[in-house]
Amino acid sequence: MLNNEEIANMKVCDIVTKSPGRAGVLTKFGLDFCCGGAKPLNETCEKKGIEIATVVNELLDYDARNEGESIENIENMSATELCDLIVGRHHNFLRNHLQVTGLHAQKVARVHGEANPTLVQIAEIFAGLRNELEPHMMKEERILFPLIKQLEHATEPLEAHCGSVRNPIRAMFMEHHSAGAALAKLRELTNGYQPPNHACNTYRALFAELEMLERDTHAHIHLENHVLFVKAQEIEAKLMGFTTE
Repeated sequence: MLNNEEIANMKVCDIVTKSPGRAGVLTKFGLDFCCGGAKPLNETCEKKGIEIATVVNELLDYDARNEGESIENIENMSATELCDLIVGRHHNFLRNHLQVTGLHAQKVARVHGEANPTLVQIAEIFAGLRNELEPHMMKEERILFPLIKQLEHATEPLEAHCGSVRNPIRAMFMEHHSAGAALAKLRELTNGYQPPNHACNTYRALFAELEMLERDTHAHIHLENHVLFVKAQEIEAKLMGFTTE
């Protein structure tokens, strides 16, 4: 088990890569482990004014409570396996989730928006996020993921239409950042997804669905930014190196 100092000095993204269940602890403190996860935990906590010891103690407590837990070893998965995992788990989640949540967001805004204009804003932000995520998934499945799979099985550099794999990855990074900003705004507007006491069932369902969306999308972006995309660029760099030997 890691000690306090080791965890404090780890990159936030690596804390989750080693044990995905730790994401819940980081989310509780509002710590970004996907788009902004490349900095050490102690530096991230200091920037946000969060007591590092409190976060580390909760992470250690999580590890102690889940010591026997079977951890998915994503670091040792191939790039192809990672692509398939992302589509099967996270893209399918979004396809099943976005439409229903959109209907609930529209209904709550329509019924309660006059009394609480924030609900109209929530519906608008969600609609914008959905309009980004759906074509984003399509670009990954039709362009980026097939290219990554080709790279993994190639024996020499590919002549891809987009040039280097770094180019579509760069575009995905930018879209991930935009999605992360939208999710942060939704968390703010929903008071951490806490509905008021007078909220009806649809109102409560909407907030629960938005929280699920945040949790899954954070894990989704983390897996791409800090595992799959790193591996893909390493594969391409190795192939390019073969040509100079």
